[in-house]
Order: sequence, then structure tokens, then C-alpha cells
Amino acid sequence: MSEAVICLTHVSKSFSRGRSIAPWQQWWSARENPAPAGQGLLRNVIDDVSLTVTAGERVALIGNNGAGKSTLLKLISRILVPDSGEISVRGRISSLLELGIGFHPEMTGSENIYFYGSLMGMPRNEVAHLFAEIEAFADIGEYINQPVKVYSSGMYQRLAFASAFAMRPDVLIADEGLSVGDASFQQKCLNRIEELGKQGTTILIVAHNAAAMMRIATRGIWLDNGGIRMDGAIAQVSEAYAEYMTLDAFQRATAVPAGIIQRITNPYILISESVRVNALSVIDRSEPIWDVQNPLKIRAEISITSPCYLGRVRVRLIGAADNIPLLENSYLQGEARLFLQGTHTITATIPPLGVKPGLYRVGVAVFDAEGYEREAANSSLFVRVHNANVARDASLITESTIIVE
Repeated sequence: MSEAVICLTHVSKSFSRGRSIAPWQQWWSARENPAPAGQGLLRNVIDDVSLTVTAGERVALIGNNGAGKSTLLKLISRILVPDSGEISVRGRISSLLELGIGFHPEMTGSENIYFYGSLMGMPRNEVAHLFAEIEAFADIGEYINQPVKVYSSGMYQRLAFASAFAMRPDVLIADEGLSVGDASFQQKCLNRIEELGKQGTTILIVAHNAAAMMRIATRGIWLDNGGIRMDGAIAQVSEAYAEYMTLDAFQRATAVPAGIIQRITNPYILISESVRVNALSVIDRSEPIWDVQNPLKIRAEISITSPCYLGRVRVRLIGAADNIPLLENSYLQGEARLFLQGTHTITATIPPLGVKPGLYRVGVAVFDAEGYEREAANSSLFVRVHNANVARDASLITESTIIVE
């Protein structure tokens, strides 16, 4: 079994809310409100986190802004000190958290390479052996002998990356580093991180680029409100996080009080308050779960407040994680439907499909006879696919259609 390189035991870290105040302001605040000092001023950014990373593991930290990802990496890098708990890291750490940390603006690029190496605890002759590799990776030409204060931000970042990658770290820590530089340099950095991973370097990375995380990492840790919500294979954690974010965004977007019409803001879409889509549900099932080897039947109610409405109903299946439409009915073909005033129930049958497990969205919309959308709001229903032995098959999708009755 591989030895533990990084070990966190019940680690917590708090920061003060809002701006700092002077001592006399603290005294006056305590005089006016004799509550315990600091009460209500602290926020737990990292809350009782325990985890172990073994040698050679490639771990991606996932979570929304403010979840504590960057703070956790700074604690592991010893940039911050925990309020409680213990952190143990074995080996040489190379951090891409604050790019170019330790660089002096008056020193040349060459001098800063040696200076950075000394900060990493490397002898000068070892840095000299790696100098040509660093210079080639940075690819900043004659500027290598110019003071870094004249560098552009891109040149500065290139030199910082090249120095960090060349120092042969035991642990590489990167926070959003892959988002800097042009596309070719980002690709070069990805290739280098992959190479280090294959050589046995332990990697901790934070990146909102899902493709990059899937390429580099084998393990994912989902942070939420300073704690670990999920820890497992990167594919499973990434998919669970994508589903959560999609569902959370939908719920927040549709949190409208009853009786309030949520208008469409697209100026190219006409609005009519005479038609609404309500009460979506899965027929013959208590939970919105779909066995994709069998058809899925959806029921929806269309409310008409005008004397009559001539329109078309579109039902569409959408991948919730990637928001890509997969299948819909042929709503523009044939004659438009005549809806009289009142409530009408429609059913939609989605045929068996080869789609991978995950969360999907069934959207129901109403168009007028000419094909323009004139409803107050679309309605959507999320369904979950559990069939683990089924993968998405494009041929099945393109040859199928949704039947609406």
C-alpha cells in the first residue's frame, strides 16, 4: 500500500467577516454591545476536514466559489496556519497558487530562477542543470535576461510555471493555474502535469475546467461549505457535482410564488398570458426515475384563459449536466392544435434510448400556429437514469422521436 504524503486531521480555519476594524473600534463595539469578543465575526471556511492523499495520487478539488478549495490548498502549502487540527506533508511542495511568489521585480528572469530554486531548497548546481529546460519551457526569448518588472503578465506566468514544473516536486499544488496563458501554453502545461503524474508526483489541483480535471485527476473531492461532501472516483464526483449545480440553478430560477407569471425576457419571443404549462409528472411512477430500456410517459396540463388558442406543443429531452438537447417531437409538422378555454391534458411518450446514467430534463413548451413561442414560461421536469450498463448511442437518438397526444 502506498504511503501517505498528505494527511489532514480535523483541520479547521476561520476568517473574520467584513473589513478589519481598529482596536479602539473593537473597544467601543464591546462597550456598546458587551457580547463575547469576536462573536459573530468569524466564518468557518474549512470546518473539521480530515483526508489522506497517498503518494502518486492525482486529486481534483471540486466545489462552487467560497467552498474552501483555495483555502485548503493554502493550508496544505503552509501559506496559512490552521486554527485547529494537524497537517502533515512529506516531501518537496511546488505550489502554483500565487504565481511567481518569491520573484523579485528588480532581478532578471535568470536570477529569479536561481532564487526560486533556493527557496525550494535546491543547490545552485542542480538549478543550473535544469536551467535550459526552464528557459525552453518558458519560451520568453531574450527577456530571460531582463528584469521581471518589464515582463507582461503572460511572460511572468510562463516563467513561474516553468520554474515550478522543473523543480521535480514530490507534491504539485495548482489552483486555477490552467486558466492562464494562451491555448498552446495551457496545453503545454496540461501535458507537463500529466507527465509529472506518470512519474509519481502527487498532484492536487483546483480547476473549473471539467475536461482538464478528468484528464489529469483520478480522484475527486467535492467541498461544500468548508466540508467534504463527496470523495471518490473523479468521474463519479464530477457527474454528481454537475447534477447538483444544474438542479440547484433550476430550482433557484423557478422559485416564483404561486400565481406570478414568470415572463420570458428574450425580445425575439412574443408573450401571451393566455397559455400556461402546469403540473408535469411521470405517469405510473411515484418517483421521476426512468428505466431507459422502457418508454417514459410524461403528463402535462396546458391552461388556456382566452376563448381559444391555436398552437403547437413541443416536448424536448435535454441532458441536464451538459444542457444539450437530445430528442424532441415533430411539433412543426402537421396541423396546429385548437385549444378551447380551460385545462387540457397532454401525454408525451419518450421511446427507449441509449443514454448514459445521470440527470435529464423534460421540457414542455407551447408555440403558436406559426411556430413562435407565446407562453409565459416553459415547464421542466427532471428525471434520473440509473441503468449503469447503458451508454449514450447517437444512432438511437437520431432515429427516434417523442410522441405527443
